[in-house]
Amino acid sequence: MLGEVAMTSSGELPLGVMLMGFAGGLALFLHGMNGVTSGLKGLAGTSLSRVLARVSGNRFAGVATGMLVTATIQSSTVTMVLVIGFLSAGLLTLVQSVGVIIGANVGTTITAQIIAFDVVSYALAMIAGGVLAEFIGRKEPIRQLGTAVAGLGILFLGMGVMQSAMAPLQDYEPFLSLMATERGPLPGVLIGAGFTAVIQSSSATIGIIIVMASQGLVPLETGIAIALGASLGTAVTTMLATIGRPPVALRAGLVHVVFNVIGVTIMLFLIDPIAQLATAISPSAEGLEGRARLAQDAPRQIANAYTIAKTGMLLLFLPFTRRLAALVERLVPLRPSEVGVEPKYLDVGVLETPTIALDLARKEIARMGRRVQDQVDRAMPTVLTGDTGELTALAERDDDIDDLNDAILAYLRQISDDRLTEAEAQELQSLMEVTSYLELVGDIVESELVRLGLRRIEEGVPVSAETLEVVTDFHAKMSELLRTSMEAFSAEDAATARTVLDAKPEVNELLSTAAAHHATRMTAEAPARVAAYARGTETIQALRRIYTFAKRIARTVPGVES
Repeated sequence: MLGEVAMTSSGELPLGVMLMGFAGGLALFLHGMNGVTSGLKGLAGTSLSRVLARVSGNRFAGVATGMLVTATIQSSTVTMVLVIGFLSAGLLTLVQSVGVIIGANVGTTITAQIIAFDVVSYALAMIAGGVLAEFIGRKEPIRQLGTAVAGLGILFLGMGVMQSAMAPLQDYEPFLSLMATERGPLPGVLIGAGFTAVIQSSSATIGIIIVMASQGLVPLETGIAIALGASLGTAVTTMLATIGRPPVALRAGLVHVVFNVIGVTIMLFLIDPIAQLATAISPSAEGLEGRARLAQDAPRQIANAYTIAKTGMLLLFLPFTRRLAALVERLVPLRPSEVGVEPKYLDVGVLETPTIALDLARKEIARMGRRVQDQVDRAMPTVLTGDTGELTALAERDDDIDDLNDAILAYLRQISDDRLTEAEAQELQSLMEVTSYLELVGDIVESELVRLGLRRIEEGVPVSAETLEVVTDFHAKMSELLRTSMEAFSAEDAATARTVLDAKPEVNELLSTAAAHHATRMTAEAPARVAAYARGTETIQALRRIYTFAKRIARTVPGVES
């Protein structure tokens, strides 16, 4: 499919042409891998993230989940991001995450198995088919699948470009002699770790090894050493990704590091048995000899050896997941937050995965809602009978709500619009609306009800037992409806949300009762009856506005008709 680079007439390597070809091929490979990951993540990300969120304490379930998620979205890095996000949200314990992380390390070997197939000749057809699906697909899943297929084609095209660029090395004796020299596994490990740390992709390192093997340039044992080094390189990239992140992120990264450092160290002493087993289970090209046979056999053997090594590491660690978690917890202790109103669930590390970011934002909004609910619950009887100090304390509670409101909206604005499906974009809009509604409910208490309470004190307005009962009953109903709307929002329960909307007749009846009561008080011989009537009706109307926002929150629940 691609013309090979040839040596010069004097037998020298065309280094400039080779480097350009290698760099271009590597760029295509990485771009294709991003396309595969993006497409598959969009295609299955929502369901897989829900699978991950339901991981039980069973270590085997955790391992299976990590393998499934990583094998499906073709990125252990994305799986690590999801794990960190769920750890931050309290949806996973560290013990549960250990199983997922070590499972993800095995799941990533699927990439090596795919790359080992000789499908370079189909690359352009895959690109064409994938791009066509992206353009003509009417449904989002079809377009996402097209992105993945086109990405896979670009990946294979990049492999073909690299193969062509490295072709002159087949006849370059200094290079062949260097690769044939027995130097032990350590140089290969260092090469693999260093290259992976630089390009931030172990899959690319494995791909290059397999490309070189397909040219007959890399012996099996050397290829295994470089592949193991690539695993160490992922440990470096993972730790870099935890810089500036909360301690739970560092814990997850450290689990990944410990697993790979100890596991790779053990596997280095088993390279020969691994190579023998990989050779035994891999197909062999009969009738070929020398480099020609190496070129045919080595790619699949390296892919199988990498899978064997990673599986062996998993089996070594599987009995010790709890001990590994305990070790990491001792190394990275968590400090209680010094500020109670800091966001608990918002994790900037998952912003590139909108499904997870939106789920975490929903949890933080529910947390904000509980603070608003508490403020609303405290409003009565404070507004009717509290002193100036109690009213001031009630108003100051709104500062915490304002802080959370600002943090949530800033987080939601960081979620990239161009990565959102239509449903996700609608959810983002709904989350921003609910956040604003809750902040406005907090303002009703702070700016309206507290003000009315202070005016009551200033004007010396008495509150009769009957007025206290009527207003308290109305307040209790508004508080109940706000709580119900937030329960519906958190659970995305349309049936519960409808009960809030259907409560309008009952609310109107309570309004009529309150109006009749205040009209009666207006005609009664009572001190400051005009002021009492004004403050009473204003209080009822302020509480009535809480129901307005409860209804708006309920209408954001999917499946609820306005």
